Amino acid sequence: MKEITDKYDGININITSGPCVGDDYILIKDITDLDLKSTQIDHNPGEVLMIDFWATWCPPCQKPMAHNQEMVEKHRDDWGGKVRIIGVSIDKDAPTVKNHVEKNGWTSVEHYHRAQSSCSDDYGVRGVPNILVIGPDGKIAF
Repeated sequence: MKEITDKYDGININITSGPCVGDDYILIKDITDLDLKSTQIDHNPGEVLMIDFWATWCPPCQKPMAHNQEMVEKHRDDWGGKVRIIGVSIDKDAPTVKNHVEKNGWTSVEHYHRAQSSCSDDYGVRGVPNILVIGPDGKIAF
């Protein structure tokens, strides 16, 4: 693009992209847990994080959330300290998320409300469901 536009005066093009596979994990902070406490999602070396951005009002998000719950329960003993499945809701408020999670019995998955976090912008989340996988090396794997 620069090659093409350099010959014209007054054209200024800035191209940016969000994080890509192989980039470092960007700490997700300023989120709230289901007890309405502000927190962050840390990555521990050697651990895989699967972060599922979702919403209670999103029909395509419901089956994956139920599946996440099943996977955590099925692999709890094998995954302990190695794999975490995390739901980050983009709903308007945390109590809505808490009620939905409890009503559906999805309490084995770690759930958070996006709250004041910039994580959607940091990771280019423009719709839900949206999955992010962080590998054991702290790099974006997917």
